Amino acid sequence: MNLDRNRAKLAWRARRGARELDSLLLPYVEEQGAGLSKDALKAMEQLLGEPDPVLLDWFLERKVPDEPQVAALIHDILNCSEQRHQDQRSQSDS
Repeated sequence: MNLDRNRAKLAWRARRGARELDSLLLPYVEEQGAGLSKDALKAMEQLLGEPDPVLLDWFLERKVPDEPQVAALIHDILNCSEQRHQDQRSQSDS
């Protein structure tokens, strides 16, 4: 299994075309993609295999995925996004 190739494919698949999803997925893959474990990569593949309406339900916390690894990944993506926004706010305040 070529992890670098899989990460590159995931980065491409993270481009969904829906602004809401792109603003969550693309920065996460760019910032965290190189450090993802095999299990996290597998969870990301599962996540990206879902249609956009399902992803929106998960990220808006209207529904929870059945797979615990995917649910944990969504939680991590949301936390990273929140941290990124906090960092941007504190930089603009200084």
